[in-house]
Amino acid sequence: MNSEVDPAESARVARKIDWHMLPILCILYGINYVDKAALGWAVLFTFKQDLGLVGTDYSWVSSIFYFGYLGAQYPASYCLQRFPAGKVIACTTVGWGAIMLGHIGCKNYAGILVCRFLLGVFEAPISGGFVLFCSLFYTRKEQVGRTMVWGSMQGIFNVIFGFVSYGLGHAHNSSLKEWQLIYLVLGLCSFVIGGLWFAFIPDTPGKARFLTEDEKVIAIKRVSKNMMGTATHDWKWSQTLECLMDPKTWLMVAFILFSMIPNGGLTNFGSLVLADIVHNNLESIAVGVGSSFFSAGQMLIFSIFAIKYNNFRTIGMTFPMLLAIAGLSAVYATETHGAKWGRVFAYWMINSYAVTWPFTLSMLGSNYAGHTKRASMSMILLIFFAVGNIIGPFCFTSADAPKYTKALATNLGCFCACFVIGVGLRVYLMYANKVRDKKYGVVDAEINEDKRLEGILNGMKDETDIKNKSFRYVL
Repeated sequence: MNSEVDPAESARVARKIDWHMLPILCILYGINYVDKAALGWAVLFTFKQDLGLVGTDYSWVSSIFYFGYLGAQYPASYCLQRFPAGKVIACTTVGWGAIMLGHIGCKNYAGILVCRFLLGVFEAPISGGFVLFCSLFYTRKEQVGRTMVWGSMQGIFNVIFGFVSYGLGHAHNSSLKEWQLIYLVLGLCSFVIGGLWFAFIPDTPGKARFLTEDEKVIAIKRVSKNMMGTATHDWKWSQTLECLMDPKTWLMVAFILFSMIPNGGLTNFGSLVLADIVHNNLESIAVGVGSSFFSAGQMLIFSIFAIKYNNFRTIGMTFPMLLAIAGLSAVYATETHGAKWGRVFAYWMINSYAVTWPFTLSMLGSNYAGHTKRASMSMILLIFFAVGNIIGPFCFTSADAPKYTKALATNLGCFCACFVIGVGLRVYLMYANKVRDKKYGVVDAEINEDKRLEGILNGMKDETDIKNKSFRYVL
């Protein structure tokens, strides 16, 4: 098999894929994030009063989304395995757009619980679907940079719709409440981007209308070098078992659980913490976009390093945690005597933890070969993503309001745990690669071209990373 592709031609095809697909991927992922973040803006208006929320009701409204997300993980993983990932993403986008509009009609606690639960169900396939989908079009080295680009849309779209929400907060003469207008705008945007995906995004490189026949061959050859397995509609239980027995699986699970406990709380209660700092609910929306600038800017900077340096993923999972730890420590330590804008800047620093999520997803896309194994890991990872986000809001108790001191201390401990786990994951992967080099020999085109080509062929046969002797992990 001649799998060699001229580097210049490979780069040209990658750029063509970027120009035709990446803008839509970025917009959809950004909308997906702010749809969840909308609750944090809504609560700053008359959301609680209009729906009669008291006591822990708001915490349940926050968490119920992730019960739906959790319950839908197996169906989502099954659909992504059995049907084209692109079509699954498009269908669920239209579905969650309808649910976002449904929020407008909620009149009580029960109604909002149903809508939030269904929103979690429809958004369940997105993150895993993006990882699977991008692995079909990009090489392992390219995946981390692209993942960082669309991952940075969390911050960028939070900035955009933060200002949109701030503007809607002044729409006092509308027949809809301010928080209802937020859901109206986001619901309509979801419909539009879902339609654009249907119209312009192909399911595989071979079906890309914007590529010539020769370019389609190049696009397929490019990703064959990933040794990641082929897109198959058969579920291989042996690969699921291997995933469960793989040590790196549980290091990844521990990292995502401890990082998502703070995420679940800060996404929905962070605006209330910031409102206590600036002493103004509406102003806190405008001020809060600074944290999104902080994280989005870091993601774009880190993406440059990730593209340039192949083994940068675990660094991207750990270094931002140090900034988050510093920011959260400053907010916690200056609770009673800190300067207002100093505390605001420290609060912005906390959002550095968001940078680690795209890197975590890129680890999934780069280090799990075998289509079923990768789908299984995606399901496991997102289950614990949901569990962490379910736990998070309950760290913020009404008795601890408005400063939420105990919750901030809990989140600080979680960030410290993430840093330790991230370092441990890097050490484990380095050790695993050394063991495989010693046992099977070094895989390098200049040293052993036959072994590298054998690894590519094994990848095309849907062998897993453990079974494929030529597979080496990226750090």
